[in-house]
Amino acid sequence: MRKNTKRLIAGSLAVVILGGIYAGVIHLPEQEDTGRESVSLVSMETSDLSQVHVTMGEEEYTIQCSHTDDKTTCSMAGTDAADYSESLLQELTDQVCSISGQLIAENCENLEDYGLSEEDNTGTVEITDTDDNTTVLTLGTSNEVLGGTYCRVGNGNTVYLLDSSTAEALTQEQSYYRNLTVLGSYYSLSSELQSLRIDAMADGTTVAIQARDTADMDEAVSGSYSEFVFTQPVSCDADDNALSTGVLSDLQDALTAQAIAEDNPADLGKYGLEQPTARLHITTSSLDATVLVGDTDEDGGIYLMKEGGSTVFLSSASSFGFLKEDWNNWRSTNLMPCALSELSRITVKQGDTTHTVAITHTEDDDGETEDTATLDGADMTDDALQQLYLAVSSVNFIRLVEEPEDKHPEVTVTLTMTDGSVRSLAFAKGGSREYLVRVNNGTFSYGVGQDDLTSILDALTTGSTEEDSEEE
Repeated sequence: MRKNTKRLIAGSLAVVILGGIYAGVIHLPEQEDTGRESVSLVSMETSDLSQVHVTMGEEEYTIQCSHTDDKTTCSMAGTDAADYSESLLQELTDQVCSISGQLIAENCENLEDYGLSEEDNTGTVEITDTDDNTTVLTLGTSNEVLGGTYCRVGNGNTVYLLDSSTAEALTQEQSYYRNLTVLGSYYSLSSELQSLRIDAMADGTTVAIQARDTADMDEAVSGSYSEFVFTQPVSCDADDNALSTGVLSDLQDALTAQAIAEDNPADLGKYGLEQPTARLHITTSSLDATVLVGDTDEDGGIYLMKEGGSTVFLSSASSFGFLKEDWNNWRSTNLMPCALSELSRITVKQGDTTHTVAITHTEDDDGETEDTATLDGADMTDDALQQLYLAVSSVNFIRLVEEPEDKHPEVTVTLTMTDGSVRSLAFAKGGSREYLVRVNNGTFSYGVGQDDLTSILDALTTGSTEEDSEEE
């Protein structure tokens, strides 16, 4: 009995579902024939397109095209070119140059069934070519079952069905084409950035970053340094990976807004932009602009505006999480980056003992450079020179000292560069298995593992070829 009841219920459900499908089909206009081939409604080269005029209810707008040297430029008529995305406008113009529809009904006498009567006024798209020939597409209702929108051409009474993607492209509101890039154009911060000044972080710190000037460096030298450097709050190398995957990546996302809050605002105060929480000054080879960061809204957005601009944008507040970070997380831990080819002399002073490594760089006939050195006047092995160089150029801090104290250094390593400049690292005993380091004329602000100093001293004790000969 229970099995028969289940079968009866399942059968009833099937009848209801099939009945619903049948009802949907019989309510389609009777003259539709979905098996017919598509018909070309508009076909032209993009270079022959003059303009597209779209009317949707009370809204209408015109996209104009200009052509020079096989390049088509699109703009929204009567607006500032920077306010609209040329790439989105280009997508529409490419679409309207090739439109096909499925033939649904010829000589249709009941256009109102398709939303195509004069009274319906659902929308029109007027496509004009460079010879002033205009094709007018009147758009009707959508058919969710067939997946498309009805249309007719001009004053004709033949009904076509546009596929859903074509219909969607033709029926976008004007706001869809707005340029949501806060800077007016897209810039790749990781590859184009020349400088970034953040004024200020949440803790009040002003941070300044700039791309390293490598114009006078060869490839080997520039490869020894980070791509970016900090100039504020202190001068140091950046951790390129932390910078590019952190602040630069987040800022890149933020500069493409989610929406436009207001054009030509009369009151910036309501967006927190009269007294912005932060100012971001960005420069590239073709840009020098400041972005103002305002208040957040209750939906997780944040207001932005290009200084001197006329549009308030709404971006994701999460993209500005970097303003609450510690900028030290973006700096390189390497305290003495350098290339071997830059070194002329390394002097290591430990108590009353001083060791001097003199380095010579000789170029052969093939343009290859050979690096040789002497340690306290005796020839130094190539392996020992490489060991010393790697030890000196790989001193990395493991912590920052919050309140540095003046100390007497136990070991001082001085680098004399080939250009005559001098750099130094001074080591003073810190905590367990730790040394505190002073860079150049700074303070003992960095804690490093004692192995970093041991590696330098070990290279000196094994560096002389005379010592190798005596051991043999």
